[in-house]
Amino acid sequence: MEEQLKFEVWALVELFGHNQLSGKVSEQVIAGQLFVRIDVPATKKSPAFTKYHLPTAIYGITPVEEEYATRMAECIGAQPVNDYRHNQVIDEIIREKMKELQELPKDGSPKSLEEGSEMEEGPELYF
Repeated sequence: MEEQLKFEVWALVELFGHNQLSGKVSEQVIAGQLFVRIDVPATKKSPAFTKYHLPTAIYGITPVEEEYATRMAECIGAQPVNDYRHNQVIDEIIREKMKELQELPKDGSPKSLEEGSEMEEGPELYF
């Protein structure tokens, strides 16, 4: 029986859509489907993160040394989430939270406090 080698290499990964990622590349099965896992190292502008791609989304993998892959990750500047729609969702959440804050009574008391009920004393919280 042939021994299967574990695929794990530092590499520059070229994806369809003129995108590149650089990091430690391996394989991982998720829900019975084989994915290429790319562990992108932390850079000055982004924390370390992991991306999964189907092999059909990749047109090139160039093995490189770890130092080169790390420097390329810095140069490429990939972000964990880089879709403009995420910004829309975040903006929507911020607008909703700001509206909730504006609806608070001016004295700072919770509006859900029913008349006649008493609120327990506790430490003041500052945000």
